Amino acid sequence: MAHTTHSPLVRVLSVLLALVLGSLANATPKDFQTQLDTAGLGYQVPQTGKSILVNIPSFEVIAFEDGTPVLRSRVIVGAPWHPTPRLETFVSAVRFRPTWRPTPSMIASGEYTDRIRPAGVNNPLGLAAVRLAPGLLIYLHDTNKRTLFAQDYRALSHGCVRVERWDELVAFVLDMDITRVHTLANGQRTFDAPAPSISVTLAYFTRFPDAAGRMVTHPDVYGLNTTSQLLEKDNTSTTTACAEATSVE
Repeated sequence: MAHTTHSPLVRVLSVLLALVLGSLANATPKDFQTQLDTAGLGYQVPQTGKSILVNIPSFEVIAFEDGTPVLRSRVIVGAPWHPTPRLETFVSAVRFRPTWRPTPSMIASGEYTDRIRPAGVNNPLGLAAVRLAPGLLIYLHDTNKRTLFAQDYRALSHGCVRVERWDELVAFVLDMDITRVHTLANGQRTFDAPAPSISVTLAYFTRFPDAAGRMVTHPDVYGLNTTSQLLEKDNTSTTTACAEATSVE
């Protein structure tokens, strides 16, 4: 009967492979939290349910489910003279095919004329916007300038958070099939879809783990000179806004 002999190298590689697979199988939702804790970053990922974190210096949004990142997307945040505020808030609705009206400060600057932009692919809010706490004019939204996501430096907006993978974020928020998201976003009607009150944190960490778990240092885009600022003292108001509220058509 034939007899197969494995070399010592093959046996070693087999053992290493078994260890790696075992580590993956035993991974827990707390692994990302462990990375944050090890780096001394003061953000506690909710270990049950859904949550969303925007890290301003890394120009990124992360969606979590039961403590595990399930979506990471590039974002565009507020420019230093129109900074995205640091705050804790929550999702209130998703507006499909939003209209857009510039804020008084945008009009006063001469950058925009005072008129409502109709819904559609040319709208500055794109095809959908995740609306946050009522009265807060900061959204997580699509954009009509998607080519800007290719830039490394993305502090370019008036305060809102433009999301490259906006359709996947909407699908996550509404627990909706992405095909349905596309159908509604490319439809004829502007409307608000009710959404669960998912917690949203807009934070400021100049050191933050990337998708591979490596700790990366990012530019201090707002000159805060800190590695672990989470919130401003006042979470309830902000002078930054990317649009005025407009009625649902």
